[in-house]
Amino acid sequence: MHEFQADLLIGGMRLQRLHGELEQEDHRRGSKDWTLAGHLHLSAEQLRHLELNREYRIQLEDGRAAQVVILRIDDQAADEALADFAPSRPAKRKAK
Repeated sequence: MHEFQADLLIGGMRLQRLHGELEQEDHRRGSKDWTLAGHLHLSAEQLRHLELNREYRIQLEDGRAAQVVILRIDDQAADEALADFAPSRPAKRKAK
């Protein structure tokens, strides 16, 4: 696991310079996107913009990016919340 800083894109909004740790980082073949999973450290103000099971785009400071979903939020600490994220699942194609 290693630390990172990133921006999280939420529709037309951007949460900047978030701190976190990556647990998974794999490059998707044939794509510029990565498969990323880990944790984000969030303030109470940042946390109020997030929803569980919603898709977001994360852009790491080194240029890597991925579509992710927030799976769990631990907001028990008074000054910080920890949000677990995982890769979003690609949409299934409908059979013709």
